[in-house]
Amino acid sequence: MININIEDQIYKVNEKDNLLKICLSLGFNLPYFCWHPILGSIGACRQCAVKQYNNVKKKNGQIIMSCMSSPIKNSYISINDKDSVNFRKKNIELLMLNHPHDCPICDEGGNCHLQDMTVMTGHNIRRYNFIKRKYNNQYLGPFISHTMNRCITCYRCVRFYKNYADGKDFNVFGSKDNIYFGRYLDGKLENPFSGNLIEICPTGVFTDKTYNINYARKWDLQYAPSICQHCSLGCNISVGERYGQLSSIQNRFHEEINRYFLCDRGYFGYGYFFLKKNPINIIYYKNNEKLILNDESVIKKITDLILKSKKIIGIGSPRASIESNFILKKLVGKHNFYSGILKNEKEQIDYIIKILQNKNIYFPTLSEIENYDAILILGEDLTNTSPRAALAVRQAVKNKLNIKIHKNISYWNFDAILNLRNQSINPLFIINNDKTSLDDISLWNYYAPTLNQSKFGFILANYIKNNNFNISLHNKKLKNKILKIKEILLNAQKPLIISGTGSNSIKIISASYAIAKALHEKKKNVGLFYVLNKVNSMGVSLIKGKSLEDLFINNQSNNLDVDTIIIMENDLYFYEEKNKLNNFFSKIPNIIVLDHIFTKTMKKANIILPTSNFIESNGTVINNECRAQRFFQVYKPSFYNKKNNRKSSWKWIYKIYAKLKNINKKITLDDIIKKCEKYIPILNGINLASPSSTYKVYNRKFARSPARYSGRTSILSNIDIHEPQQPEDIDTIFNFSMEGNYDSNINCKHIPFLWSPGWNSSQSLHKFQKEIGVSLKYGSTGFKIFEKKNHIIKIKKNNYNYKFISSNKLIIISHYTLFNSNSLIQKSFLIQKYFPNHYIFLNKKDAKKLEILDNNLIELHCLNNIFILKARISEFLHQGLVSIPLGAKKIPLSFLGKTIEKIKVLK
Repeated sequence: MININIEDQIYKVNEKDNLLKICLSLGFNLPYFCWHPILGSIGACRQCAVKQYNNVKKKNGQIIMSCMSSPIKNSYISINDKDSVNFRKKNIELLMLNHPHDCPICDEGGNCHLQDMTVMTGHNIRRYNFIKRKYNNQYLGPFISHTMNRCITCYRCVRFYKNYADGKDFNVFGSKDNIYFGRYLDGKLENPFSGNLIEICPTGVFTDKTYNINYARKWDLQYAPSICQHCSLGCNISVGERYGQLSSIQNRFHEEINRYFLCDRGYFGYGYFFLKKNPINIIYYKNNEKLILNDESVIKKITDLILKSKKIIGIGSPRASIESNFILKKLVGKHNFYSGILKNEKEQIDYIIKILQNKNIYFPTLSEIENYDAILILGEDLTNTSPRAALAVRQAVKNKLNIKIHKNISYWNFDAILNLRNQSINPLFIINNDKTSLDDISLWNYYAPTLNQSKFGFILANYIKNNNFNISLHNKKLKNKILKIKEILLNAQKPLIISGTGSNSIKIISASYAIAKALHEKKKNVGLFYVLNKVNSMGVSLIKGKSLEDLFINNQSNNLDVDTIIIMENDLYFYEEKNKLNNFFSKIPNIIVLDHIFTKTMKKANIILPTSNFIESNGTVINNECRAQRFFQVYKPSFYNKKNNRKSSWKWIYKIYAKLKNINKKITLDDIIKKCEKYIPILNGINLASPSSTYKVYNRKFARSPARYSGRTSILSNIDIHEPQQPEDIDTIFNFSMEGNYDSNINCKHIPFLWSPGWNSSQSLHKFQKEIGVSLKYGSTGFKIFEKKNHIIKIKKNNYNYKFISSNKLIIISHYTLFNSNSLIQKSFLIQKYFPNHYIFLNKKDAKKLEILDNNLIELHCLNNIFILKARISEFLHQGLVSIPLGAKKIPLSFLGKTIEKIKVLK
């Protein structure tokens, strides 16, 4: 730390930081464009100019770019002297020469960093009277609009897309003052992190297409902090709505998880919210007649059914909240609760939970992945199962720096760091069935059947543990590779092992643990990171319940004897074969389905209870590292439509429970959480995911909307000229309005939206941070539950007989895609329109034998089901295996490991 003087005030600052970060951290308003806390500095925009003097005498000062300058001990920095102010003002005038006068029609208006900086520098008069430069805009796919005329050449987009996210189809073209950022040809952006261009760009060059139909200015949106629902990582997002329609999804900084970036699932995967078929009414089918009921009558109807039933069972869901799963289990009893996942997945997650509880194994956070210097991914196609983790792996691979040699290069000096990274990278090894999207940066890949992958892991673990371990490996090249990987992992300062339930193999999970355990015994600072399938896969597994197979096995043996079944936020047809399910449902007289989206399971229901999706409800989910996090209701559905009867699943289930128990007391989310912690001790601490609903500052709750929120008095004037009373929120710390606390200096971790005086765009985030790019003022959200234990974990392995699987039959394994592997995202109209093709991957020898060519349309027969898919020939998939997008195209997950009965090419 050194002392410098800024505007006649002495500050102690970190000499490793640049002056721009220092000034912003200290509260000074200094304009910038090209600098980014993660991407670093390149000095391209010349907007952050300050004057630096050698001492307080202010002699021999010179203008410098603060983003490219380190602080000098006892120097004097002037931000507001005439030369600096004039330089910045003239410079932004030059940047704005060709910028169009289109703020009123630009989607970025009111949320624009360029607007903020133009006002900040005092540039308010146009003196340029000539013809402005014009560019042709490109088609970049269904998600992002491109308006190149608004570009100010800050280079942020290409630095993120090409250099940070390793995108190959986007670049900068041209020279001098004729610069173009885009693709070589029009087409969909291929990188799974392209959505970040919208927030990275300080102007309106890249804007969000997906929510244009429900567009509203930032100041007219109602917001709530939330959690992305599309994988197990629990990335933090901020959700905005207007008129009960989703209008904005933005990244919400979390220092231990997603930090500044999301994947395209997180930005664009919510098209299923407002499908026309989605239920909003309570529906009761009586003698094939459809009846619409009210709350009171349907609760009475359900309780009467339950009281008359011999047996009632409940099926929970890994996409439903902790509170909803818990209260369903409480209603039906612990022996009648099913977790809503298949046995194979349940066993994997239960095993992972035991590993996470072990004291000797460190489970890093998502952001900590970037600090590891050797990574082994075992059995997981990370880019398609947990994309944000794949982005973290890319940074870890590129983060190899010899600090001793390059100690004079600052961490923020982007070009210098990039040059060093291009010279040397950290090793990444990938073990999988077929090629993955991370293969482009891996040092070595091993493609093999699942069983052989696990054996590879066990052999590696034993070589690490015992140098003299004797295994008969016929493949000498493979043995040498194992020995080389062992050497690299043992020489690494921080090795990391990554696996997950995407492997569909508990043996692979066990093998990954065996490797980590062996490295730990060698005194290595090893990390072990697992990813799961759904947002609350961890949570529903901690609550504990039976698997779906248990349900069907009992039914087949006539031991079930069930009259009534309650299925909550789960489409069983995503998991199990249709003929088996049709037979199962035909034997159940009373089927009650709660969901916010129309599913095939819902077609079988006698009673449908419309539930609210996660932006319409409150609840807790637990991510892959056992961090409990809260998502908050953005708006109340009935406020905009009195006929809309959607409620949180836990509210519906509690109404039934209260009626059965003759309880008249209304319940809040806080009450449900207390009961949950009482009855399921392992969940103790989930209340700490957020303050209780009674938490206030200055005797006020927190605002969901900016103070500039307009038109509230007329928002429903087409229905009634009188302004309706705003809904009361008894479950959270927020108000459904702009009334309430909102300030960067008020203790609130859960920030619904970003705004600070003079900083209207998302760049205002630095006003809420303790250290820019590193941490928030009041700490990270969420709470890691359960304490670590010291217990023995049984390693699930067979013998080490290392032989490849060979078969004359074609065995089904799972193939993952970014969007269509998710049961909800695949229902989105945009996804179905722009990502319509589903592929089956075959080994080239199998394809040749069957006379199948690349892109042939083929028909598959399995268990009396027929599927039609396009064929792709794989160079790496093992012979006898076929890789199919299980969960998509109405192909249930239970087909894993099944045999293809017939396959033919369609003409």
